[in-house]
Amino acid sequence: MNRVLCAVLVLGLAAASGPARVKRADDADVKELLANLKKPDPDDRRKAAEAICDLCKNGDGDFTGAIPTLIDALKDKDAIVRGEIAESLGFIGPDAKAAIPAVRALLKDPIPEVRSKSAFALGGFGEDAKAAVPDLIGLFRDKDERVRASAAAGVGEIGPMAKAAVPGLIGLLKDVDPEVRLNAAASLGAFGADAKAADKSLVPLLKDRDEGVRGQAAETLGKVDADPKLAVPALTAALADKHPGVRGDVAHALGKFKDAAKAAVPALTKMLKDTDHGVRVHAAEAIHDISGDTKLVLPVLIEGLKHEDPFVRGDAAHTLGEIGPPARAAAPALKALLKDENAGIRVHAAEALVKVDKGAVKEAIPVLIEGLTSEDKTLRSEAAEALGEIGPNAKEAIPALTPLTKDKNKDVRKTAADALRKLQGR
Repeated sequence: MNRVLCAVLVLGLAAASGPARVKRADDADVKELLANLKKPDPDDRRKAAEAICDLCKNGDGDFTGAIPTLIDALKDKDAIVRGEIAESLGFIGPDAKAAIPAVRALLKDPIPEVRSKSAFALGGFGEDAKAAVPDLIGLFRDKDERVRASAAAGVGEIGPMAKAAVPGLIGLLKDVDPEVRLNAAASLGAFGADAKAADKSLVPLLKDRDEGVRGQAAETLGKVDADPKLAVPALTAALADKHPGVRGDVAHALGKFKDAAKAAVPALTKMLKDTDHGVRVHAAEAIHDISGDTKLVLPVLIEGLKHEDPFVRGDAAHTLGEIGPPARAAAPALKALLKDENAGIRVHAAEALVKVDKGAVKEAIPVLIEGLTSEDKTLRSEAAEALGEIGPNAKEAIPALTPLTKDKNKDVRKTAADALRKLQGR
């Protein structure tokens, strides 16, 4: 499991334990919302569109059978309806690719918010929306900052097929709006080495006035095959950032440079005593990635497993899993997390546990099977992947895995099918 997925999983579960989400919609609810989408009163249509968008965003309703109806709603006279439905289709993703031409047409909508939501939505279709890349690049010059920010995010989500956007994204790193700069930096990271030319423009952003931009610039420098001679000294200096989130991002980025970041190890070692526990965990992760030193970082990571912040616990568990058997001393603390109140942390801990202590597989499997039943699609996928990595020793999970091969989410279906093959020794 990569760190981005780890963060996404914890984010989703943190949200699930916070304010109440929109309840899961059954077929009757979906039918009623679609009917309301056709009512003459624009207020009724707006409420329906907003509810549909919330449900699609959270994966709490199946609208794949209603794609034609949603496409028709993109022509609604009300701008809010057009925007919300465009965004809904993006959340549905590739299963709604028939909507791409209609959503693409909305990039020329006279209302900025509609253009913005449509640009963002196109990213949800992934590479299926590659034909819209020139249009999205054109929106980099839109007068509205929301549109520029969404267009920048959209091309990154489309992925490698949108690499023609790299020069324009580099230009957006100097945009006056921080969200535009942040999204441009994030999307450049999605292109990896194809965005190597961005390194010279990313380094100055390590001193940006916005901490989100500073942190994202650091993360992206670790992804684009940046010149170590340029990036490592700048990142090492940025370890002194006043914002703990940025310091953590910088430490993580330095780890990506592996042996080329050896000069940063002394500064990272000092960060093992940072006032912020999350920063300490990221520093430990980076030191291990750069030097392979387990003895130095293990106490910090084990301590991180007990932290009140689920992000810290999740990152610590993930890093221990990456270390593997040399981190076997962490097994007791990981076993304790199998009963954590956060379901995502339980899955992280189970996955890490089987990597550091093969003898603990039987204790981890029930937790992973439980994860398969989660309403969170990312958690279902993560649990399935972890069971697949265990292999035939997790055969008891086959009955719970089998239904996921027909899951409403494409990624979950694929991960479950792959896991089943591994469990069956195929």
